[in-house]
Amino acid sequence: MRSLKWKLTINSILMCSLLSGVLVNFTYADETGSSSLSVITTTQAYINHQTIVQQPEQNIVYHPTLGYMDYQQIWCNDDHQSAMKHYQHFITQVCLERGGSLTKNWCTLSGSQQPLFYTFIAAYDLSCHSDEATIVHIIEVMPNIKNNTVVAKEWIKTAKSLGF
Repeated sequence: MRSLKWKLTINSILMCSLLSGVLVNFTYADETGSSSLSVITTTQAYINHQTIVQQPEQNIVYHPTLGYMDYQQIWCNDDHQSAMKHYQHFITQVCLERGGSLTKNWCTLSGSQQPLFYTFIAAYDLSCHSDEATIVHIIEVMPNIKNNTVVAKEWIKTAKSLGF
């Protein structure tokens, strides 16, 4: 009888831990999903929140004449399959909050089909303390593109050359 009670107690604790982890992830996505932040900034915060070891800041490469920003981040984790699945859910929410839909790694504005950002995530071969790493790559339209029609046209050309 004591063994059964012990198993039920352990199972209850494990279930509560699992549910609280899910709630923390949803709450976090809700807090960082603000459309006032760039997708890159939001993703940097998401990655830092998902890792125990602080990841080195990665540089953002700006292409002002082409109208976009380019970003990559590699992070160590215990299970890149799980990290990739959680990131896909997270980035889909980010896209939806910006009024878009995510198709073939592109988030496009639902009404006009304009490209907002491109994202790609994959396992990465890197020596980590946890033996697994993941890389995310984002190409995002610059926020002030609406002020310059020449740059806006260059962004569309660039997006098309990248598979949009």
